[in-house]
Amino acid sequence: MSQNTHTKIVILGTGIGGYEAFRTVRREIKKANINAEITIVDKNNYFTFVPLLHEVATGSVESTHASIPLRELVYNTNHRFIQARVESVDRVKKEIHTSGGVIAYDYCVLALGSTINYFGTPGADTYAHHVRTLEDALHLKYALVQKLETCVRDEIVVTIVGGGYTGIEIAGQYATLRNGDIEKLYPHKKLHVRIIDPGTSILSHMKKEVQIRVRQRLEQMGVEFVFGSPVIEVKQDGVVLGTGEKLVSDIVVWAAGFGNIGHQFVEEVACEKGRVRVDEHLRIIGDEYCYAIGDIACARTQEGGVPYPQLAEVAHKQGRYVGRHIVSAIHEKPMKPFIFISRGQLMPVGDWYGVAVIGNRAIYGWLAWWLRRTVYVMYMPGLLRKLRIIFDWTIHSFGFGHFIHIEKK
Repeated sequence: MSQNTHTKIVILGTGIGGYEAFRTVRREIKKANINAEITIVDKNNYFTFVPLLHEVATGSVESTHASIPLRELVYNTNHRFIQARVESVDRVKKEIHTSGGVIAYDYCVLALGSTINYFGTPGADTYAHHVRTLEDALHLKYALVQKLETCVRDEIVVTIVGGGYTGIEIAGQYATLRNGDIEKLYPHKKLHVRIIDPGTSILSHMKKEVQIRVRQRLEQMGVEFVFGSPVIEVKQDGVVLGTGEKLVSDIVVWAAGFGNIGHQFVEEVACEKGRVRVDEHLRIIGDEYCYAIGDIACARTQEGGVPYPQLAEVAHKQGRYVGRHIVSAIHEKPMKPFIFISRGQLMPVGDWYGVAVIGNRAIYGWLAWWLRRTVYVMYMPGLLRKLRIIFDWTIHSFGFGHFIHIEKK
């Protein structure tokens, strides 16, 4: 395609992958003086920084710290944002069907993420909370405040289903609340936090040393662990284990896995277990003009290898790669295949304590926590936004979280 042709680039979804794809392709087409229009399509009018949602849910950070209005991204450019739900992608006609109409494209990027996998557990989708979206994180926050304000019992029990990355982050934040703001603001209330995992340990994807240190840290903070039996039902007042035992709980948070949604947007034959199969350049197999990145993509480490994990770091790097690859494709220039090399893993375990795994070395404590916060601030666009977030986080360290309950009428 000639660079003088008006090129239509459409990015579906603005999670971390779609957001980074937009930023990169916008920069690259400007640098290369390419006549192109980028259209962002998302059901929300804001970008959500999902790795911070567990802190939004506990009042540790404000919702504005984890979200950016998408209008800001297209301000003062010829690019567009359309708020609509994506219904399907017709890759033969190169059209996207949305709740707002049909959008034609020359290049398309599927970055529509994933959803919650309840594994068919009765009651889970009705009674369990989660932190996959900004709205749900805020709903969880208000649910806790309501229990603290209105429950006549002195003990409030929070049960987290899943001892993976998300479950541990949520538990750490609740434990921090338990020993901090709740102890001060609600002196007659006690928050009991438990994690349920059907395995024998937490963080099964991380090395044993990290598992042990994180568990010890959480136990010191008062978190209870229940291993060896899955949750087979979620009720309004608790959960039922595979052993038949019922554990009473005021709030249940589901952090047990991803639900893949690729087959909702492209033909099922193009998917593998709900994730869209892509080649070494992150293009949908057999399609030069349609890419898939992030949780929705099934990109492999090598020919026949295992799929890349559904992590924020993977989505970020895939978004950056695809942004550059589209410009290379417009210029009809080859580009090396995508290879993901992790820079490390950063995980908070409550406030002022974290784990940073870089290569074979693991760092624990406030330095790892600070490193994670610093890295996340760098994701945010604009110097003014970065300064405002740093200022707000600093002030928060000397005050309380925002404990208000907003009830729908």
